[in-house]
Amino acid sequence: MFILGCSIIKYLCIRYTKYILKMSIISNDELGAQAYKKVRSMIISKKLVPGQKIVQDKLAESLGISRTPLRSALQMLEAEYLVESVPRKGVIVKEFSNEEIVELYDCRIALEGTAIGLFTNLALDSEIDRLNGLFQPFLESPIDTNKYQIADSNFHDSIIQGCGNSFLSKLFQHGNILLIINMVGLVRPPEETLNEHLSIISAMKKRDSELAESLAKSHLDKSKQLILNKINEE
Repeated sequence: MFILGCSIIKYLCIRYTKYILKMSIISNDELGAQAYKKVRSMIISKKLVPGQKIVQDKLAESLGISRTPLRSALQMLEAEYLVESVPRKGVIVKEFSNEEIVELYDCRIALEGTAIGLFTNLALDSEIDRLNGLFQPFLESPIDTNKYQIADSNFHDSIIQGCGNSFLSKLFQHGNILLIINMVGLVRPPEETLNEHLSIISAMKKRDSELAESLAKSHLDKSKQLILNKINEE
């Protein structure tokens, strides 16, 4: 009877230990997911800027977690090209080279041009009017660059989300294309791109999808060419 009792106690102890380990893993996974969202939000809001080293001990302490879930979060962010591990430097917020930005614009020209053509045919008049309203505050100078970048991002994101092609939208979302563009910042000054945006919107109002797509591709290509010029000057 004593031996049987010991066996039961041993069995229960093993089961309890496995349960604790399992709950610990679940807890770390949950904390990792929470840390991922928080650090990603810090990158989006530019509390963490491109090229900035992530001091893991300090960041983990500020988030109220251990380094284990933070490492998990950073691995997820690295898979999304938002941070990168640099030898002898550690983990930093991803800083994109001019060559990478050109590749990004190639993707935008192909995908966003298509999205704008689709959006022009599908959008309600009120949706196009809303896009037009984004840029009205900037018709009088001087232009607040930070506010303009927010409007620019809102414009492009609204078109992607409203183009009616869920696969195209997911490509943008999973590739973090617009997020990365925001991290890079405005390639050309607002004074140069404002009228380009308004011309695209004008074509939308006329329901001329071919013209809207052509203007959008030209708008993006001008920024791409500027980056290519910088590469050639290096």
